[in-house]
Amino acid sequence: MTIFNEGRSKVINADGSPVFRLLAVAIVALVVVILLFASVARVESGHVGVLTLFGRVTGEVLPEGIHLVNPFKENNEMSIRTQEIKESASVPSSEGLVMNLDTSLIYHVDPGKAADVYQKIGPTYETTLIEPNLRAAIREATA
Repeated sequence: MTIFNEGRSKVINADGSPVFRLLAVAIVALVVVILLFASVARVESGHVGVLTLFGRVTGEVLPEGIHLVNPFKENNEMSIRTQEIKESASVPSSEGLVMNLDTSLIYHVDPGKAADVYQKIGPTYETTLIEPNLRAAIREATA
């Protein structure tokens, strides 16, 4: 688009330079690529992904594989594999003798409850919940 100014007889070119157009297209393409990569969530085999949006658990649980998600959501992986905790303890028996006791607990997280576990207990559920309850059960069983 060209505008002529009769009073001063100057020509103003408002079409824009191809360099500026190319730069604008490059910036838009870069933003699109960044958003696309931020939208891809990968969940490893034997894990589920718990999505959080600005620190709040959304309740969505992603199965293993590749998923497209909101770029502002963060994927927090939790293992659903069967795991084992071994505990050795010296505990008193009901007769007053001290026994060395080796115990083992096998557990796994239910994939449907992973969001509740992440929200209410946290990603360190093993040290927060399972180990103290295992120790309490050992003491209760031997007392």
